[in-house]
Amino acid sequence: MKIAYLEISPRLTGKTTRLCVLAQGVLAQGKTVIFVCVQSAVPYVTSLLPGAVILVDGCPVPDDVSLTDAVWFYDEFDWLKTTVVREGAYYASTAARLRALDVDTPESDLLLRLIQAYGNRHERHLWLFDVVDSVRQHRPTMSPACFRMSMLGEYLA
Repeated sequence: MKIAYLEISPRLTGKTTRLCVLAQGVLAQGKTVIFVCVQSAVPYVTSLLPGAVILVDGCPVPDDVSLTDAVWFYDEFDWLKTTVVREGAYYASTAARLRALDVDTPESDLLLRLIQAYGNRHERHLWLFDVVDSVRQHRPTMSPACFRMSMLGEYLA
Protein backbone atom coordinates (compact mmCIF):
# COMPACT_ATOMS: atom_id res chain seq x y z
CA MET A 1 0.00 0.00 0.00
CA LYS A 2 1.33 3.44 -0.91
CA ILE A 3 0.44 6.67 0.80
CA ALA A 4 0.70 10.10 -0.86
CA TYR A 5 2.49 12.12 1.84
CA LEU A 6 4.08 11.60 5.24
CA GLU A 7 5.54 14.31 7.45
CA ILE A 8 7.03 13.95 10.93
CA SER A 9 8.18 17.37 12.15
CA PRO A 10 8.54 19.31 15.41
CA ARG A 11 5.76 21.38 16.94
CA LEU A 12 4.79 24.70 15.36
CA THR A 13 6.54 24.14 12.03
CA GLY A 14 3.47 24.48 9.77
CA LYS A 15 2.38 20.85 9.41
CA THR A 16 -1.35 21.62 9.46
CA THR A 17 -0.96 24.48 6.98
CA ARG A 18 1.08 22.30 4.58
CA LEU A 19 -1.50 19.52 4.85
CA CYS A 20 -4.28 22.02 4.10
CA VAL A 21 -2.44 23.32 1.02
CA LEU A 22 -2.17 19.74 -0.25
CA ALA A 23 -5.88 19.22 0.49
CA GLN A 24 -6.76 22.40 -1.45
CA GLY A 25 -5.07 20.87 -4.49
CA VAL A 26 -7.14 17.71 -4.13
CA LEU A 27 -10.34 19.76 -3.72
CA ALA A 28 -9.43 21.68 -6.90
CA GLN A 29 -9.44 18.33 -8.74
CA GLY A 30 -13.08 17.87 -7.73
CA LYS A 31 -12.40 15.09 -5.26
CA THR A 32 -13.87 14.72 -1.80
CA VAL A 33 -11.43 15.61 0.99
CA ILE A 34 -11.88 14.05 4.40
CA PHE A 35 -9.64 15.80 6.93
CA VAL A 36 -9.27 14.19 10.38
CA CYS A 37 -7.87 16.34 13.19
CA VAL A 38 -8.15 17.24 16.85
CA GLN A 39 -11.06 19.45 17.96
CA SER A 40 -8.88 22.52 18.54
CA ALA A 41 -7.76 22.53 14.87
CA VAL A 42 -11.27 22.46 13.40
CA PRO A 43 -11.85 26.25 13.11
CA TYR A 44 -8.48 26.81 11.40
CA VAL A 45 -8.82 23.83 9.05
CA THR A 46 -12.42 24.75 8.20
CA SER A 47 -11.33 28.27 7.27
CA LEU A 48 -8.70 26.92 4.88
CA LEU A 49 -10.76 24.09 3.39
CA PRO A 50 -14.28 25.19 2.48
CA GLY A 51 -16.04 22.23 0.94
CA ALA A 52 -13.97 19.60 2.74
CA VAL A 53 -15.38 17.15 5.26
CA ILE A 54 -13.66 17.98 8.55
CA LEU A 55 -13.84 15.21 11.15
CA VAL A 56 -12.80 15.37 14.77
CA ASP A 57 -10.90 12.22 15.72
CA GLY A 58 -13.40 9.41 16.31
CA CYS A 59 -16.37 11.01 14.56
CA PRO A 60 -17.99 9.06 11.72
CA VAL A 61 -18.18 10.22 8.12
CA PRO A 62 -21.63 11.73 7.49
CA ASP A 63 -23.97 9.39 5.60
CA ASP A 64 -24.35 11.81 2.68
CA VAL A 65 -20.59 11.85 1.90
CA SER A 66 -19.47 9.66 -0.99
CA LEU A 67 -16.31 7.72 -0.25
CA THR A 68 -15.82 6.71 -3.88
CA ASP A 69 -13.21 9.33 -4.75
CA ALA A 70 -12.47 10.53 -1.21
CA VAL A 71 -8.90 11.40 -0.25
CA TRP A 72 -8.06 11.23 3.45
CA PHE A 73 -5.84 13.63 5.41
CA TYR A 74 -4.72 12.97 8.99
CA ASP A 75 -3.34 15.90 10.99
CA GLU A 76 -1.32 14.94 14.10
CA PHE A 77 -1.95 11.30 13.15
CA ASP A 78 0.27 9.91 15.91
CA TRP A 79 -1.93 11.55 18.55
CA LEU A 80 -5.26 10.45 17.02
CA LYS A 81 -7.00 7.29 18.17
CA THR A 82 -8.66 6.51 14.82
CA THR A 83 -5.84 6.91 12.28
CA VAL A 84 -6.04 4.30 9.53
CA VAL A 85 -3.42 3.50 6.88
CA ARG A 86 -5.19 4.28 3.60
CA GLU A 87 -4.05 4.08 0.01
CA GLY A 88 -3.24 7.57 -1.29
CA ALA A 89 -3.80 9.31 2.06
CA TYR A 90 -1.80 12.22 3.51
CA TYR A 91 -0.35 12.23 7.04
CA ALA A 92 1.43 14.80 9.22
CA SER A 93 2.36 14.70 12.91
CA THR A 94 4.80 15.33 15.67
CA ALA A 95 5.65 11.98 17.24
CA ALA A 96 3.63 11.10 20.32
CA ARG A 97 6.40 8.88 21.68
CA LEU A 98 9.89 7.68 20.88
CA ARG A 99 10.14 4.29 19.20
CA ALA A 100 12.77 1.61 19.81
CA LEU A 101 13.59 -0.39 16.70
CA ASP A 102 14.36 -3.48 18.78
CA VAL A 103 10.81 -3.36 20.17
CA ASP A 104 8.59 -1.44 17.74
CA THR A 105 7.99 -2.79 14.24
CA PRO A 106 5.80 -1.73 11.31
CA GLU A 107 3.46 -4.57 12.29
CA SER A 108 2.99 -3.17 15.79
CA ASP A 109 3.40 0.58 15.25
CA LEU A 110 1.38 2.91 13.02
CA LEU A 111 4.12 5.53 12.53
CA LEU A 112 6.64 2.90 11.41
CA ARG A 113 4.00 1.30 9.15
CA LEU A 114 3.40 4.69 7.51
CA ILE A 115 7.14 5.20 6.98
CA GLN A 116 7.25 1.82 5.28
CA ALA A 117 4.23 2.71 3.12
CA TYR A 118 5.95 5.96 2.07
CA GLY A 119 9.01 4.15 0.76
CA ASN A 120 10.93 4.06 4.08
CA ARG A 121 11.22 7.83 4.26
CA HIS A 122 9.28 10.88 5.44
CA GLU A 123 9.26 14.65 5.06
CA ARG A 124 10.64 16.75 7.89
CA HIS A 125 10.46 20.51 8.27
CA LEU A 126 12.09 22.76 10.84
CA TRP A 127 11.30 26.32 11.82
CA LEU A 128 11.67 29.13 9.31
CA PHE A 129 12.82 31.56 11.98
CA ASP A 130 15.48 31.76 14.67
CA VAL A 131 14.34 29.46 17.47
CA VAL A 132 17.38 29.50 19.73
CA ASP A 133 15.56 31.50 22.42
CA SER A 134 12.47 29.30 22.21
CA VAL A 135 14.54 26.11 22.41
CA ARG A 136 16.46 27.45 25.41
CA GLN A 137 13.19 28.40 27.11
CA HIS A 138 11.57 24.99 26.56
CA ARG A 139 14.55 22.73 27.26
CA PRO A 140 14.50 22.99 31.07
CA THR A 141 10.73 22.41 31.20
CA MET A 142 10.68 19.17 29.17
CA SER A 143 11.91 15.66 29.71
CA PRO A 144 14.68 14.63 27.31
CA ALA A 145 12.26 12.43 25.32
CA CYS A 146 9.59 15.15 25.09
CA PHE A 147 12.19 17.70 24.00
CA ARG A 148 13.51 15.40 21.28
CA MET A 149 10.01 14.81 19.90
CA SER A 150 8.50 18.27 20.28
CA MET A 151 11.46 20.51 19.53
CA LEU A 152 13.63 18.31 17.27
CA GLY A 153 10.96 16.22 15.53
CA GLU A 154 12.57 12.91 16.44
CA TYR A 155 10.69 9.63 16.80
CA LEU A 156 13.41 7.02 17.41
CA ALA A 157 14.88 6.32 20.83
